[in-house]
Amino acid sequence: MSVQIEIPHKFVCREYQIPAWEAFKTGKKRIVCCWHRGAGKDLMWLNALIWKMIDEPGVYLHCFPKYNQGKRAIWNSVHDTDDGLSMSYLEHFPKEIVKSKNGSDMRIELFNGAIYCVMGIDGKNATQARGMNPKVVILSEYAFMDPESWYTLEPRVTQNNGTAIFLSTPNGQNHFYHLYNYAASGHDPVYFCSRLTIDDTHTVSHEHVERLKREGIPEDFIQQEYYCSFTRGAEGSYYGKLIQQARNEDRICKVNISTDLPVNTSWDIGRGDSTAIWFFQVLTNGTIKFLHYYENNNEGLDHYLRYLDSWKDRNKAIWGTHYAPHDMAHREMTGERLEMARDMGYTMLVLPRDPVEEGIQACRSLLPHCIFDEIQCKKGIDCLDFYCKKWNDNAKVYYDEPFHNKYSHGADAFRYAAMGLKKFGSGSQKLSPDRIKEMRQKHLGY
Repeated sequence: MSVQIEIPHKFVCREYQIPAWEAFKTGKKRIVCCWHRGAGKDLMWLNALIWKMIDEPGVYLHCFPKYNQGKRAIWNSVHDTDDGLSMSYLEHFPKEIVKSKNGSDMRIELFNGAIYCVMGIDGKNATQARGMNPKVVILSEYAFMDPESWYTLEPRVTQNNGTAIFLSTPNGQNHFYHLYNYAASGHDPVYFCSRLTIDDTHTVSHEHVERLKREGIPEDFIQQEYYCSFTRGAEGSYYGKLIQQARNEDRICKVNISTDLPVNTSWDIGRGDSTAIWFFQVLTNGTIKFLHYYENNNEGLDHYLRYLDSWKDRNKAIWGTHYAPHDMAHREMTGERLEMARDMGYTMLVLPRDPVEEGIQACRSLLPHCIFDEIQCKKGIDCLDFYCKKWNDNAKVYYDEPFHNKYSHGADAFRYAAMGLKKFGSGSQKLSPDRIKEMRQKHLGY
């Protein structure tokens, strides 16, 4: 006796989810869903994958930033149905179609050969996922994921004429923000884009949100998670709110060099790692103009000094103070030291070693007085926006210390600027015409 199975199994799309389901059904290859917490993102897309797997065998990956997030959100997760019953997420796979289930690999194989796998895509797992030759990939909590994971997967998904589904609440104006804006522009026909807040879905009451506020949940978190706000600082960010304040006040804009003021630099020195440099001027009114940001890696000190030479010539600049971190006095960069800088005409002011916490507070005090060139400083601004605290996933709290990642170098170089100005003064005196002539003759030859 044959058994008729209805797919999706024990699942009905909510009304606000239907446009996204239809986009998937009609062949959109890139789907971006910025949906609020509690909108049912992963449950809906799990059922969409099952529906697709029935007719199109292949590898279907459901990816999260960390392994334990996928295990908690999907593999071990239980939800209430519209009938008030409790069922696991995996029960949406009808047992009649399941050939095998592997808990250690979080992998389900259907009788038709289709494979569903839940993965944490941190570390080398993106390369492993690419090797699985996926047909459809869900990148859940994409705003909290290293975007290089998608960069690794993208060629294989594209070669397979596959589909990528990006799900997340915002986390500041990071890679998910830029992807969302691109998808929302409507210029690329392969994209579908959806942004849903609790005002759109009515699945979370405003009374519940007000109760969360009374319980002490930060407003930033509520705006991000329930109203899909991209204008809040990235969660755990040291400077995210201050960078957003700079955007709101139009302090991230076109910035011109003041020809009668010296240009200072501040460095974070790496060895086999990134080296970052900020270029800035201090105005007589106390405003700090950040003109340019440069970062590179696996280069010797001579490379960066030649870059400064070139930048100075292009911009007809006069150098002021070059702030260097304390370890430049004793750390080698491919064999060169401070003497090389002096030989090439650069005297570095080596800062004393101070507690990182003091430097972070100095940055917070400095940032409201800064303006940034929106193009020349873009990468550096991202470093400040997303420089964040370490996260303890077990305790669900942030450590009171920075997380070292690709944003650290630019943030550290900015910290040295803040500490240099704090300890040695602003150097904001306006140069007289005679002093400008003297410095130009010395440094520029005219």
